[in-house]
Amino acid sequence: MDEQIKYIVENIQTSKKELLLQILLIFILPILLIDLSIISSGQRVYLLVALISLLVVILVEEKWTLLMLGITKYRIKKYIIPYTIFTLVTVATISLFGEKIGYEELNKWWKYSHFIYGFLLVSIFQEVGYRAYLIPALSKLISRPWLVVIVNALIFMFLHSIFPNPMIGLPLAFIGGLGFAIMYMRYPSLLLIIISHSIINFAVVLYGFFVIPGVTY
Repeated sequence: MDEQIKYIVENIQTSKKELLLQILLIFILPILLIDLSIISSGQRVYLLVALISLLVVILVEEKWTLLMLGITKYRIKKYIIPYTIFTLVTVATISLFGEKIGYEELNKWWKYSHFIYGFLLVSIFQEVGYRAYLIPALSKLISRPWLVVIVNALIFMFLHSIFPNPMIGLPLAFIGGLGFAIMYMRYPSLLLIIISHSIINFAVVLYGFFVIPGVTY
């Protein structure tokens, strides 16, 4: 575990019970409501806005600093090479896997404004929530770093249960979650992991791995 993660955990003032409640409210309950069709596809955007707002309120109220969120120039310069390698290898793997199982690239993707901007906004929310906030929160609840990585990947995978083709999508999300969690635990830079996730998300959506019927992205 990186020293910055240890620093963040030491400076989290929230109790373990409150952290657990926050995790359930932000990362578990909303997905259950979608999976049970209590929240419809048309309401997902409003749910996303509500979750982002709740997370921002929590971060502000609990006085998370930019350093605690992994936003520093020093770490961008220090970690850019491992993130570049991780991103390129992952995109290449997704491309080869997509072609191998017969997935085709989205035709004329540049014409879909929702595709171009939607995955970027989702990537930002996922990394602020699932890595910058959730990994330190889990680290305060769980003492073993390797278990934090696994639990983080499982919760990230659970998010993707709302998409069709779970036989392919869920294992892919779990593997991706492991990769993102390991990278952030080892190289905690929010900006770099957002950029990496955005590029990888572009490749994933381009090949149609995570597409909700009726929604471009």
